[in-house]
Amino acid sequence: MTNALKRRRIGASSSTETYRDAIPLPDSFATIRSSEGTAEGRVNYSTILSAGAWDEATSWIPQDDNMYSLMPDSTGFDLAVEGDFMDGEDDDIVVPNAEGEQQQDEIQSIPITPAVPGVKAKRSLVSKRPNVVWCSLYRQTYLEELIRWSGRGDFRHLQSCPDCVARGVETLGRAEYRCRECFSPDLTCNSCCVKRHRLHPFHRIEQWNGSSFVDVTLKELGLIIQLNHAGAYCDNPIPCHSKMLILHTNGIHSCNIQYCGCSRAIPPHLQLLRRRIYPATQLAMKSCATFELLRHLHRLALTTKASTYDFYRCLEKSTTNLGIDVPKSRYRALMRMVLQWRHLQMLKWAGRGHDERGAAGTLPGELMVKCPSCPHPGINLPDNWRDAPDNMKFLYAVMICLDANFRLKNQMVSNYSQDPGLGLGLAYMIHRTKYEAYVKSKANENDISTCVGFQALAKANSKFSKGLRYTGVGMGVCGRSEMILGVGNLHKGERYANMDYIFGTILKALAVVSVLASYDIACQWFLNLLRRMQEDWPPEIKPSSDMRFTPAIPKLHASMHKQSHANHDVYSLNLIPGAGQSDGECPERVWGPHNPVGNATKTMGPGARQDTLDDHFGFWNWLKYTSMGITLLKRYRQAVADRNAQVEGHRGLTESVKKENPQLIDVWEKMCIEWELDKFPKDKKKNPYYMPSISEFSTFSKLNDFTVIMTGSALSEAQVKKDLAEKEAKFLAQGGSFQHATTSSMFISLGLELEEAQRRVRRLAKGVGPHSTIRQAGSLTEQRNILSTRIRAWEQLLPVYIPGIVQYQKDHPITTKTSYAEDAVLYLPSSIPEPCRSRICTPGLANIEKELRFAQMSDSLASIRQILIIKSRMIDFKNKNIRGQRDGTRSTTVIDRVHERARFAASKYRSARAAHLALAGDGDWENTYRVLEDKDVRGYQDPDRLRPRVGRQGIYEDGHEPSLNVEVDEDDGINLVNQLRNRRDGTGQTRRTLSWIWTVTMGVRTEEDHDDILRVEWAKSRARVMRAKEEVLLLKEEMRRTLAFLKYKSDWWVERQSALPGAPKDLVEGISAFAISQAEIQTSLANHFRKLWAAPFSENVEEDVDEDEDEVEEVEDVPLDEDEEDEFENETEEPL
Repeated sequence: MTNALKRRRIGASSSTETYRDAIPLPDSFATIRSSEGTAEGRVNYSTILSAGAWDEATSWIPQDDNMYSLMPDSTGFDLAVEGDFMDGEDDDIVVPNAEGEQQQDEIQSIPITPAVPGVKAKRSLVSKRPNVVWCSLYRQTYLEELIRWSGRGDFRHLQSCPDCVARGVETLGRAEYRCRECFSPDLTCNSCCVKRHRLHPFHRIEQWNGSSFVDVTLKELGLIIQLNHAGAYCDNPIPCHSKMLILHTNGIHSCNIQYCGCSRAIPPHLQLLRRRIYPATQLAMKSCATFELLRHLHRLALTTKASTYDFYRCLEKSTTNLGIDVPKSRYRALMRMVLQWRHLQMLKWAGRGHDERGAAGTLPGELMVKCPSCPHPGINLPDNWRDAPDNMKFLYAVMICLDANFRLKNQMVSNYSQDPGLGLGLAYMIHRTKYEAYVKSKANENDISTCVGFQALAKANSKFSKGLRYTGVGMGVCGRSEMILGVGNLHKGERYANMDYIFGTILKALAVVSVLASYDIACQWFLNLLRRMQEDWPPEIKPSSDMRFTPAIPKLHASMHKQSHANHDVYSLNLIPGAGQSDGECPERVWGPHNPVGNATKTMGPGARQDTLDDHFGFWNWLKYTSMGITLLKRYRQAVADRNAQVEGHRGLTESVKKENPQLIDVWEKMCIEWELDKFPKDKKKNPYYMPSISEFSTFSKLNDFTVIMTGSALSEAQVKKDLAEKEAKFLAQGGSFQHATTSSMFISLGLELEEAQRRVRRLAKGVGPHSTIRQAGSLTEQRNILSTRIRAWEQLLPVYIPGIVQYQKDHPITTKTSYAEDAVLYLPSSIPEPCRSRICTPGLANIEKELRFAQMSDSLASIRQILIIKSRMIDFKNKNIRGQRDGTRSTTVIDRVHERARFAASKYRSARAAHLALAGDGDWENTYRVLEDKDVRGYQDPDRLRPRVGRQGIYEDGHEPSLNVEVDEDDGINLVNQLRNRRDGTGQTRRTLSWIWTVTMGVRTEEDHDDILRVEWAKSRARVMRAKEEVLLLKEEMRRTLAFLKYKSDWWVERQSALPGAPKDLVEGISAFAISQAEIQTSLANHFRKLWAAPFSENVEEDVDEDEDEVEEVEDVPLDEDEEDEFENETEEPL
């Protein structure tokens, strides 16, 4: 099988090109990017660095490939592209009959095809529909086996205890006790059952009473649990409380525990802890939980967001499901133990047990799981990172994304004096004292909206906070790793004071000089931020004076802001240098999995709520921490592919513009650089990305002028007809003569007019159906009669200019399905193959049609572009100014008429191109006038069309699978309906490429010609290339920083092996063992990440990534708060 066709890149050199990338190590610096090979005819791909202290270094880097995803050339790729969907599956699959029955021999007779290299093996019914097979063959068997467990099974004839027999006891016990937890289901006597479970005191026992099993407890059988002794004997045992209950994973147990009271006695609560039993109190202990239960409940709550109340209900039902003899509730005690367990785990993982200051000496934020890919001076940054060139400083910037959530609210339950919390301010939640004092001091200030009515300010001064202690939380998230940096409670909506203090707390923990702040209302929040920092912020959060800030609006929120001013582009992440391909929507991905936690925390006390949220936020950061390898790998592969595609597309656009005006690119490049270097709010330089809206066009004549600009020097069809007529007039003036009064050019022109009339009638016929009126049907018939008459008159000229047409028609008969005039064959030279064309047509006739067809292509393409411009502006005007069903329907009708004009122009272009190809053959003209596909017909600001999504497998019955290859009629092939993009699709601007119809060379364009559209698109294409290159550089630097951070963290734990030398020996051993295990975890992660990143484009790595895809991409789409969903729905452009 041949490989996929490959298009040679425009302007690319035929010589071999090599690209090498380097990332600086902590010791010194080197060139970040270097390239070898010719760069002639291409966009500059290397980064120019100034000489200085920041130019000499080498480092570990992942593999790079500037051809990745551009030219697939593997056989596997061809097989995948050319193969059918689910290729290799059985055509004839045995399925159950209507009664649900199935013959076993039919299923087992399915042949198993041996594996063939490169060919997907066929799937059997057992593999494709396992439940169908199980229900048909095994359901009854499984049911009987479950019922069999109600009896004694294989041990129904056993009378004597097998353990007594094995020990040689004289009096054998009766075998009547069975454990529901042990692996062996045999029966033993009372004493042997107790002996077996001295090390398993929380197993469930059942007794055979002669007819069935009944539940009994080990306490009733006489089991005694002796603490503080390896054996079961103590000189002075002290019984526990008579009502002590121990919570285990399989239920609630009443146990007979004895404390040690001899000379080696220790406090009772320590005796319990050293048997992995956690007491709820330390004096009169009546409620305990096993470590296994607390660990299980902790992980279950973190992964499923289930509440402790639901879990305790499950324990009760596991103990007794009848509601009889239910143990006294220990729910409050379990809540207390779980909160303490969570807090202790955070202290343990943060190394607080390895510090002489202990838990009481924990500093604010010290329990956080820090982002390993963020820049941490002294940890994963070189010593002279501040000396980096200005165009590389973005590598050491921090991106902070701010947002608020109104679902994590808290009701007026309990208070801080009764529930102060265990670790307030030690992890992610900001300590309340100074924070609430600052917010209270700004309680009378109003936050005025100057841009758009977000819920952030709409609820800031509302009364929806009645009965709530906190209306939600505000959060700062790392814009690259999505790890949580700081969280604060909201007292009354999303006010500036709250978000300022949260932002300042995060900044205080950073030691960088450049911060990119993304916030959905950044256009108003940032306006006076610097003034508030200097005048209002307290000293504990005020950042250093050399810190620089860049505001941004998340990409998905940007469309909801007013775009009537050119300077609003200053907040676009697509245009901010150094932003890479970050979208700023990280907080939305954090809210998605944490919103269910609000159901449990809204009724908690204030301290318990904050401890619980800290625990969940820490788990989120740990998931991001451990999956950093696969996350960065997937992003890197996508970034390299996007970079190559954007560079390729921008190169072609630049080359096409340079052919028209070489100086124009330099002017635009200078304009872009000046605007980027201009300081915020960038109002001193002209915005190269700004395109005037329709309201700035005083009359429609400017749109008509635009058509002339886009057409330029390319001859129109009318101009070609005029030139042909002048040539014929000159020929007559020189004494020449024609065979007929209708000249050859007039003959071809009439044929093209008939072809266009056929398209009109064909479209009219599509609108006339069986339910049409008589008037509509009559109009169609009339149009067909007129067209038929014109065609017969034109056919009388065929023998004049195509003398051999009669013999050609006999030799090549054409049978048409209908006799309608719009389906009649017009024998133009382009419809006759080349061997016959030159023989039966008069000389020069084919050249006349070729010139007219070329002009048709130019006219049609210009018409398509003009219609797309008009339609996009009409839609924009409709969305902003028209409300109501009546006016909306009327405006849609007008837009639909423009829509039909575009369909007609596209159909004309396709016909003209096919005819010109038949007349002229292959040539350089195909580089300009390409094949017009559906995806190419889109506006200059529209994103690429969405790829068709593959529906969920298995949703159709057999024999009802939808057709995957549906033929589209020529007239319906152009789909101009605006596609609805959901949150998973995003805005489509990050990886957008300009359609080729806007890059066609059709005349000289200059700034004096008001060619704003092409300038804007070139500037945006340049911005996409810059962001794509930055993303690759950022990911390489993040990979390097992550490995350096893991190395630092491993060494940090190793240093804490001997943290407390004066502690007891058993504690010293535990401290050393835990430190070593944590150091090994960091080292294992580093080795795993390095292995993944060593060959990021290999097929083996791709398979590993696909296997873990569901675990890594927790929330790929962007879930929104319920308050924000309405905002997106109102702003989404509706389809026509």
